[in-house]
Amino acid sequence: MARDYAGTPVLATALDVEHAARDAQARPMFNTPGKKKTSKPYTAPPEGSLAAGAVMQIAVRLLNAADAHEARERLAPLVERLRGADRALSIYMRRSAWISTALWRSLQR
Repeated sequence: MARDYAGTPVLATALDVEHAARDAQARPMFNTPGKKKTSKPYTAPPEGSLAAGAVMQIAVRLLNAADAHEARERLAPLVERLRGADRALSIYMRRSAWISTALWRSLQR
């Protein structure tokens, strides 16, 4: 879903590659007993500079919204997708201790 926010097709492709790698790391954890720790592959920063740049460029676009309502509108599709894919991970990644105050406010309904 985030690829739609990428500034260029090259950055969108870098996000696709990054997502595929992280998904491959997380997928085996979904069917394991006990604490799954599926957040680990998704919360580590990208290792490649192109993917890191794509993520930062998207963050700037999302967080430079004129007001909290606009930020919520931009983030809503991403948040809903995460909720649908892994509700526990969605809750974990939206904890106020893990994200900036501006992002936390934007995610509140």
